[in-house]
Amino acid sequence: MLGCLAALWATQVAAVEVGPAVGTPQPALNPQQAMMWKYTARCALRADQKLESPPGPDGATFKFRGQMGLAPQWREGKCDGACQEKVSACLAALTNQTGDHVNLSLMSAAPSLKDVMSPSENDLAYPFQEGAFFGNVFAGQAWVCRGQDADKGAQLKRFCAIAPAICSGIATFGDAGPCAHSCQMSCTKLSNGTERCAAVSCRDPKGRVWAHPITTYLRDRIEAGNADTIAGAVPRESGLEGVKNGGQALYRHVDFGRPGSPVRSFVANALIASGGGRIEVWLSGQRRLGVLSVRSTGGVYLDFETAIDTTGLSGQHDLMLRFEGLRPGARLREIGLR
Repeated sequence: MLGCLAALWATQVAAVEVGPAVGTPQPALNPQQAMMWKYTARCALRADQKLESPPGPDGATFKFRGQMGLAPQWREGKCDGACQEKVSACLAALTNQTGDHVNLSLMSAAPSLKDVMSPSENDLAYPFQEGAFFGNVFAGQAWVCRGQDADKGAQLKRFCAIAPAICSGIATFGDAGPCAHSCQMSCTKLSNGTERCAAVSCRDPKGRVWAHPITTYLRDRIEAGNADTIAGAVPRESGLEGVKNGGQALYRHVDFGRPGSPVRSFVANALIASGGGRIEVWLSGQRRLGVLSVRSTGGVYLDFETAIDTTGLSGQHDLMLRFEGLRPGARLREIGLR
């Protein structure tokens, strides 16, 4: 995800021109600059297009493949105001101040975006409305409104919808209040009877209406590698790897449900190379909620689930996992409560 890259944005893409003739040769991109170019290409260009960086001193260039195709015309020419706003909404939606990788769904009901971003059956696994993002980061404007499930972002390590003031990488984020008040929404019913409501347009606190917002939805699964503290395992974008016997991982702000509707089980998506073991589930490291037994998965990732005792629990709490009896090679990709 995009981190604090304001200076890099200014020097690398403020000209709003990413075609072959970007300007005079510049030094090769450093990792942070490369990340900015990567996400710009992903948002703006189609999968059959690539963004090529200026050559470095040795003539080498970086190439970044497109994906979403929100502004494919940018590859060969300039990007007008509408184009900038589409790409800006995408970049803002992908911004994560923690730098952690988080799976999410991007959707839009804006007339300019709904053909490629309308809610669909692919969104079934993303039931929680985080917020809507809009603005023009090329002009230093980025806004976010809070969706009805914005608080869910805390357990996933996404905070821009909850606390916009702490997000300032591509632009300083402004708080547009609740999406229900600041945006016109359009809802689509999915096959399981649930709805996904995406913004058609949004108004910022100054009264300007933005026509190209993007709404984000979240899963109830936590990327295992995004633990707040880890011992006896290696955090990767793919999850926790090299999980050792006696290791542990602490996750803060985990959602235990609402009063009267608590979670009942713990689930882990894991690859167990050989043997087996168990994952002990603890509340803040002081109260054991349950024990999940795992076995060899034959080299593939499988879901394991066990009941946990959540008597008297609701809201956000710290969740600690302790790994016992696992052999080298164990990997944990995702965890969740349900």
